[in-house]
Amino acid sequence: MKFVFSARHRPSINITSLIDVLFLLLTFFLVTTTFIEQSALKIELPSMQHSDLDEHQRRFVMDVDANGALQYGGENFTREALRRGLLQDAEAINLGGGLVLRADQALPHGEVISILDLIRGSGIRRFVIATVDPNH
Repeated sequence: MKFVFSARHRPSINITSLIDVLFLLLTFFLVTTTFIEQSALKIELPSMQHSDLDEHQRRFVMDVDANGALQYGGENFTREALRRGLLQDAEAINLGGGLVLRADQALPHGEVISILDLIRGSGIRRFVIATVDPNH
């Protein structure tokens, strides 16, 4: 009996399904990753061990760096322009969870009080001062 041997075929791996799995993993990690909102100003927040943890999402954030530069909603402002902007947004801020003031720890106390006075004078009643927990 004569056996017929056919030419050997090299085994191949179909990588189409592997690429699909790779894209699914990439999509999963992109969707589940939390993005941290960073300010354009370099701010070192003061630490406070006995603060209330506030887990609410806030849309209204004001940043003040050590030199007194003001940033609100991602845009730089002078004090007068900031006062006008806060007057326009006061109702939305009070209803939307309040304003978060992120002031650099090197900012003089008098400047912080001046900014708090500007906030209160704009009709904003709900605001918090951001700090960091030194244990984390």
